[in-house]
Amino acid sequence: MDFSSRFYKLKNILELSLALARAEFKLRNEGSYLGVLWYLLYPLALFGVILFVGPLAFAQIKIAYYPLYLILGIVMANFFIQTLYGSIHVVQNNSGLIKSVKINYESLVISKVIQSVFSHAFEVVVIFALMVYYGIPLMGVAWYALIFCFFVTFILGASFIFASLGAYINDLGNVWMVAGQLLFFITPTFYVVEKSQVHYAVNMFNPLFYFLTVTREVVIYQRVPEAWLMAAALILSITSLTVGILVFEKYKNKFAELV
Repeated sequence: MDFSSRFYKLKNILELSLALARAEFKLRNEGSYLGVLWYLLYPLALFGVILFVGPLAFAQIKIAYYPLYLILGIVMANFFIQTLYGSIHVVQNNSGLIKSVKINYESLVISKVIQSVFSHAFEVVVIFALMVYYGIPLMGVAWYALIFCFFVTFILGASFIFASLGAYINDLGNVWMVAGQLLFFITPTFYVVEKSQVHYAVNMFNPLFYFLTVTREVVIYQRVPEAWLMAAALILSITSLTVGILVFEKYKNKFAELV
């Protein structure tokens, strides 16, 4: 396949992905009284609970700009966990489309990620508001956008893998619901871990930890993260996307037989 053919195929995949994401986003909000505010309900409710309980449970640790520290942890963890959960069911949920229309299956996964990005845009408004409240330079928003691109790249690769596995393993969604909750509490979403702690060593195997730590460094504290943290985030993004595409390419031709 020459370059022009590859470019045309990629263009078609992205256009279809965006169209599917828009359609599903509108469908989910149709007939809803709160509409897009539902996307903020869970993270804001969790934010309120932890904001109240956190200082009581971790009184000995003072975290600067704790509300902003907390909301970044919640929205990034929620974005990661919920996007992958949705990707698990993407093949089964689109069985009619897969059986009746010849499409690029990649678009189904990409559209799910794009839909999560749409939802995340409303959460960014809360982050922006807290930055204004604390007088933190808004240049951090630009850095957040850059890091978020790498974060989305990592999640897209993982979504390809989860979509492939979900087509074969019916219980994967239930497994991820439990694993996702464990991941939320293992990741320092609402507390701090020191390098001397065992918990810190455990998070070395947690990809979410790297993206969240780099984001907090540039957005909240306006400083350049350690080079190894940035390198880890970059390597994770590239590796995840590469492996994800290879896995999806290997198994996608059997999806029509499985649904």
